[in-house]
This record gives sequence, C-alpha cells and structure tokens, in this order.
Amino acid sequence: MGRRLMATVAILGCGPTGLLAAYAVQEAGHHSIIISERTKSHIPGSQHLHGPVPGLTPVYPEGTIQFVRLGSAEGYAQKVYGDSSKATGWDNYFQVYPSWNMIKMYDKLWSMFEFRVIDRKIDPEVMWTICNEYHHDMIITTIPIWATCERPQDHAFNGVDYAIRELPMPEGETNEVVVYNGLPDDEWYRWSILGGKCSIEYPSHHLPEATKENEGGWTFGKKAVGNTCKCWPGVHRVGRWAEWSHGVTVYSSYQKVTELLRELT
Repeated sequence: MGRRLMATVAILGCGPTGLLAAYAVQEAGHHSIIISERTKSHIPGSQHLHGPVPGLTPVYPEGTIQFVRLGSAEGYAQKVYGDSSKATGWDNYFQVYPSWNMIKMYDKLWSMFEFRVIDRKIDPEVMWTICNEYHHDMIITTIPIWATCERPQDHAFNGVDYAIRELPMPEGETNEVVVYNGLPDDEWYRWSILGGKCSIEYPSHHLPEATKENEGGWTFGKKAVGNTCKCWPGVHRVGRWAEWSHGVTVYSSYQKVTELLRELT
C-alpha cells in the first residue's frame, strides 16, 4: 500500500512539545494546523532535551549533565509529594547523562512556527468544534488535560504544587548540574544549572519566608501525577500536561508523535 500524499494534523498547543510535534509532522511530509493562544512558553527550572532531533539539534550531545543526590530517596519523595513512600526517579539521579539544549531548540521552533499559530484559546467548546466541525486526519493535543475536560467535577487531576525561582548564574560556572535534595534540614528539593540558567525548586507549601513577603522571580505550577479524565477519546494526548502523568519528557513526546505519524502511511 503506498504512502498517502499528505495528511492534515491538528496540533493543539504551541509550547515546546506542541511545536516539536508540528516539526515532526512537517518532517514526515504532512501538513499541520497549530491552534493555541499565540504565547511563547517560559521554560523554568531543570529542563533539557534527552536526545537529538534530526535537522533541529546537533547529532552529538551539546553537553553532559551531572546528576547529584543528597540525602535519601524517602526524604526526596516526602519533599516533592508529601509521601515518603511515593516512587520517584531517584535511582536515575546519580550519574552523568548526555543532554541537548531545549531552550535553544524551542527558540528555533518558535521562529519557524510562530506565525502559523492560529491564536485561539482551547477550551471544551473549541475542542468540540475542532473534533466535529472540521476534518483532520489526526488531532494531537499538548494542552493541559484539565483545560479541555468536559466534566471537571467528575474527574480527578492529581498533582502537587511547586515553585521555581531563577537565580543568578554562579560566576565562571559552565558545567551543567542538577542536584536532587532529600536532606531533611532543607526545604528545597532541586537546584540546577541548565541551558545557561540557574534555578531552585521548592514544594509551594514550604517556600522561603522572603517569598511570603512578595519577593519576585517565582514561577508557580503543579507537578502532574495522574488523572481519571476520559474526554475526547479520539484525540491523541501528548506531553506531560496533556497526559497528566509523571515521567513524560519533551523528547519522549517527540518519539510518541513520530510513532503516531506512522499510522498515516
């Protein structure tokens, strides 16, 4: 059976995962329609790309990251999730990994796709229109799952609140490092230097006193854990926020989109 001439794929969201999905669609020879509020995402904290993207990043790693553990796995889980028995990736944090610069990659993607983004907020009503009034060969959403849920009162979106603050880069420091802190005497649980940014992360219920005095520079969010939402079963959810699941990365989302696109051949 031959390859289809061209399929149309709707991409919902224009953050790193959404635009990387649009790039994957383009590289597969198909057409993407990107629908999202046309706002470039701010990337805080310890984020990097776990592998190369052909034509977009160098083939070889742009750097290596030293992961460091302090304290215990139980102490780390207690800080992050408020539950010392919660499973984390602690066993993977004590080694060196190759990395690619996600901020640089997203800058390239934004310059490629910014003016193709249809500027529209995605909510359940818009989702209905996209799914029922327009023909797309595939719909991929990277929008947070709770934002498109038709019955939020019936569905659970479990997660934990966090706060990240960008810090001044240590003078003369060029190495990339991520420190995971399970020590009981400190409130913070992650400190990093990645992509030329230094940042520190806290559970939001244990912020430094200065924050309570309205000191700026903090980004607040929720760490996804799991959900019970089954809305829009024909739409492919890609990315940590759309899947609302722990352990999903931008690179694993790119790999997922690549696999999905094989359905169009």
